[in-house]
Amino acid sequence: MTILAAIPLCKQTPPLPSFLLNSGVEDGREGRDGKPSVGLVYRNLLAKQGYPPPDPEMSTTWTLFSSSVEKYPGNRMLGWRKFVDDKVGPYIWKTYKEVYDEVLHVGSALRASGVEPGCRVGIYGANCPQWVMAMEASGAHSLVCVPLYDTLVG
Repeated sequence: MTILAAIPLCKQTPPLPSFLLNSGVEDGREGRDGKPSVGLVYRNLLAKQGYPPPDPEMSTTWTLFSSSVEKYPGNRMLGWRKFVDDKVGPYIWKTYKEVYDEVLHVGSALRASGVEPGCRVGIYGANCPQWVMAMEASGAHSLVCVPLYDTLVG
């Protein structure tokens, strides 16, 4: 069975809450000539006039990640919550440096299994810190990350 979601036209869509730091920068358009409608375009208020040009030194996800580790080693990067007595507990955090160290171990394990740069690596699982670390480990060794989500159904 195929289920289609109905998306209201932009004029009927309520604005996003202001705490998201978003601003509408382009009005939506109704569909014409067989083309679908387009909703209101939002942009972060810090980039209201456009985004800064990309840094030429940041050419891969690995350079972006490792640069962030150098700049912010003690900052929180990945957080999750454990269930305690069927209730959601407080967040548990890993810093950039802690994540980096685990990423190096995961990447080494991938390479030790015989995976070479350029190979595809399927990562199956729910969105969680371990999934992100496996993805970063793929980037560290020039592996192609193929997301295989646990919500896939046959």
